[in-house]
Amino acid sequence: MKTNILYTFFIFSLSLMPYLVYAQDIMEQPLIWEKKKIDIGTVMEENGKVSTEYYFVNKANFPVFIDKISTDCGCTTASYTTDTLFQDKIGSVVIDYDPTNRGGAFSKMIIVKTNIDYAGDTLFLEGYNIPYPENVESHYTNLVNDLGFKFNSINMGNVFNNEPRTKYVDFYNFKDIPVTISLRTKLPEHIEVKMNPSIVPAKSRGILEITYDAAIKDDLGFFDENISFYIAKDTEPTHLRLLTTVHEYFDPLPISELNNQPKLAISEVNVNMGSVSANQKVTKSVTLTNSGSEPINIRKVVSNCDCLQYDLPRFDLLPGQKETLRLTLDPKGRQGIDHKTLTIFSNDPLNPTRTILIKSSVK
Repeated sequence: MKTNILYTFFIFSLSLMPYLVYAQDIMEQPLIWEKKKIDIGTVMEENGKVSTEYYFVNKANFPVFIDKISTDCGCTTASYTTDTLFQDKIGSVVIDYDPTNRGGAFSKMIIVKTNIDYAGDTLFLEGYNIPYPENVESHYTNLVNDLGFKFNSINMGNVFNNEPRTKYVDFYNFKDIPVTISLRTKLPEHIEVKMNPSIVPAKSRGILEITYDAAIKDDLGFFDENISFYIAKDTEPTHLRLLTTVHEYFDPLPISELNNQPKLAISEVNVNMGSVSANQKVTKSVTLTNSGSEPINIRKVVSNCDCLQYDLPRFDLLPGQKETLRLTLDPKGRQGIDHKTLTIFSNDPLNPTRTILIKSSVK
């Protein structure tokens, strides 16, 4: 009889398991967040605290309230909805970030604990903090139409063609009047420039948000570009120099697909031309091989100097095929140790950008 009772209880317990698991799932994530990570962009110290708000909804079928919020930095403080929230009710958490005496990129963690989930949900606040310099005249030494920049060029860095990249560049308005970007400005299609705030007061700092879209650029390699935009009331445009390296983006590969890809093998990536005369061109060759299982396409070959020329008969190689890449260096007008580079862009997803270093000693 006792055995029958235990068996019946066991069967009853099994019948409840789907509901127990479902309830556990709700217990683990009673709050559904609109965003768990917010990037507040560039923060300037002189503007003081920056506030951002995270919204959530209670999807559990029982009341929930926030019990405690912890942050990993004294620079962040939290305020939140203190009411008990019933099912489908919305609440929020407000995070204040204080940029005083801080600088550079930041990522701050916030843990929100509730009455039913003490482990809590994890939120992130990210951005880039620019501290105020001790002396603006000595910090912003590169003047362009009375706008002061820290550097004489803007390095956009590596930009991939799967998404635009935005660079935040701080500047100081040395003018006696506010500045804003004029509607007369005509930029290349792949570059966008915004001023933040849209009107920067006299004798104060602002941010140029420069966005570079490599997909619209539709090219690969290193680019040294000059852009021009007008400041309202200025008769002459403001010129900026952008330095950008554009790469092709490839999705991450599963391990099972690693051997089913094109692979570019280069016989020699450090080419030593040896001791050469400044009055005589010198040539060396390297072998390119497709060691993969799919056809390889050489997208582009770029030399960093007009003095280095190349000859590549074929840009498409079937699996196992080889091709000779001839390198010709003209050392005219050069002297001493010399280094040049040749960059090869291909559809090899693991190594889409390869660089060959060419060394020489010019007499």
